[in-house]
Parts: sequence; C-alpha cells; structure tokens
Amino acid sequence: MQFSRRSLLAAAAAPALSALPLLARAQYPDHPVRFVVPYSPGGPASTLARYLSVKLQQSTGQPFVIENKPGAGLTIGAQAVATAPADGYTLLVNASSMYVPTSFGGRTPADNLKDFAPVTIVGSFPLLLVVSGSLPVKSVPELIAYAKANPGKLSYGSSGNGSLTHLAAALFAHTAGVEMLHVPYRGITEALVDVSAGRVQLAFGGLPTTLPLTTTGKMRPLAVTSLQRTAAAPQIPAVAEGGLPGYEVNPWYGVVAPAGTPAPVLARLHQEVSTVMQAPEVREQWKTWGADPSTSKTPEDFAALMQKENAKWTAFVKQSGIKLE
Repeated sequence: MQFSRRSLLAAAAAPALSALPLLARAQYPDHPVRFVVPYSPGGPASTLARYLSVKLQQSTGQPFVIENKPGAGLTIGAQAVATAPADGYTLLVNASSMYVPTSFGGRTPADNLKDFAPVTIVGSFPLLLVVSGSLPVKSVPELIAYAKANPGKLSYGSSGNGSLTHLAAALFAHTAGVEMLHVPYRGITEALVDVSAGRVQLAFGGLPTTLPLTTTGKMRPLAVTSLQRTAAAPQIPAVAEGGLPGYEVNPWYGVVAPAGTPAPVLARLHQEVSTVMQAPEVREQWKTWGADPSTSKTPEDFAALMQKENAKWTAFVKQSGIKLE
C-alpha cells in the first residue's frame, strides 16, 4: 500500500489536532467571562457577584464582567445564560428561589434543573423571623402558644405569593399547626413597615436588612431560619431550637453554567470559586452581609442540592395546598 506525503503528514498531525480542545479547556479562561446576575444592582446577589468577580479576576488573570439582567422572576437573566454557548464564558448567579414550584415568564424549576450545569453554592442567607413590638411574645415557643390561643388572629407579611418569605411563614404555620393569614406585599420592605406599625404581626425578612430595623423596639427578632444558628448573628436562636426540630428555610446563591459545558471547565470553575471562598477575608465579608459562606464539595453535590430544594418545596406545596401564584 502506497501513502502520499500529504496523507502521512495528515496522519502525523491528527493526534495534535485532537488534543487542541483539551488544551483549550486546560487554559480556561483565556478571555473575559460574562457573569450574569438576574437581579437589579445593589441587592445581595449583585453585591456577592461583584465581590467574587474581583477575586476571580485576581486568581485567573481574566476579567469576570458583571451583567445585571433583572426581570420576570429571574427569567430574563436565566434565559440569557441558558441559551449562551456552553463554553464556560457565560455564567449565572442562580438562587434557591429558582427551584420553587412556580412558573415565571415561562420558565419552571424543571427548566432550571435541565438547562444549567452546576458549579458550586457560594453562600446561604438565612431569614429572620420578626414580630411586632406590640405582640406579647419573645420567643418561638411563645409565638406558637399565642397563635394556638388566638387562631386566625395573626397575620404575616411577605414579599409576594410564592416568594421564600411567603414559604418560610407558611412552612412555620404548617409545622407548628397554627392558623395565620397571609398578606402579600410588593416587597419585603413594605411588609416590615407594617410589622413595625402593628398592622401585621410578623414577617420573615433577610437578616442583614431586617435585623437593624429591630433596634427601635417596634419589631422584635425571634429566630433565624437556618437549621442552626448563623455566624452572622450567633446571639439569635434558630427556629428549630424553639420546638420545631428540622425546620429550615435557608435561601442560597450559587454559580451555574449552560448545560453541556465541558466537565474540565466546570472543574476549573469549581476549583477557582472554592479557593476564593476559603480565604478568611472572604468568609468574614460574607458574615457582614448576613450570609453563611459555603461551597459544594463537587459540582455533582450542588446538583443534588438543587434537586433537593425543588423536591422539598414541591412536596410542601402539594401537602399544604397553599397558593403560590
């Protein structure tokens, strides 16, 4: 059999050519990375992402450029990343609320589980249970006892139907076996104003924004919604300590890429983010934001967390019959 010089050269070059994709992935990232935040600037997700982007640029040598794409229940930002090339150069800050069984803008939790490749969680943000200063309770057991003695007379505010502030209160009432009226607001700030004024009796709000509002005495902090006390406010007990063992509503943020992103790229991203998150100054910064810093051991562990979040709320909504939309 005769071989031409061209065919011999092609055969010799084939192994080197086939290695190029692997080499390219090994050098990831070699140009700027888009970091999409499906929230408006200034909120916890945006603040967290901007801090992370600076640290990731320092560690990788490439800019991580923040793009805020809020709207439609996180759908606009999520859709922008879901339809981006699966090359690791477009990332999304995802949130636990994306796995609650609701549909905003046509996207569902099933879409969010299917369309993204997990990297890692980057922190959880427990909520704070507060009551009106005029309510004669100073602990979770006292609140439960009061609610049982006054069925249907307590109301709670939330940032809207299907929000985690709604689900936290609904899960509390369901687990405690008490009846409370839900009053949805356009945002948690409006709900907290009415708690302070005594127009509604309680609410679950973000820890860093809600805790400072309790210094006037018009609202009283009772408990955090993480399973255990949070390092951001260790003086405040967890709801689970007050007679509701296992109660946990722990909103989190994480990093995901489009589905189909190569495993070596996901592994590099996981390594870089995890390394950043282990730095003492980063962990201290997270605490000032009312967050518990954490990372997933592997991208697969983060995938399992997202599945667990969706299964938990799907089962609760079905069991309790609450309306989310």
